[in-house]
Amino acid sequence: MRLTGICFLVLAIGLGIFSWWGMLTATGQRRFDEMDGMYPFFAGVAAGVFLIAGAVLVALRYKR
Repeated sequence: MRLTGICFLVLAIGLGIFSWWGMLTATGQRRFDEMDGMYPFFAGVAAGVFLIAGAVLVALRYKR
């Protein structure tokens, strides 16, 4: 379960970086304009979900 939690955290970091790049940089905004901007937005949402899930799994592992 610890490895799964760590994988979730690493995935959350990657998705968060992609979301930041796609939404908050000039090159990302040019690449993901109009409706394509939904990809970075939902990547950010998924990053939040994976971050919470990974933190819970790691915390449960260390609580034991």
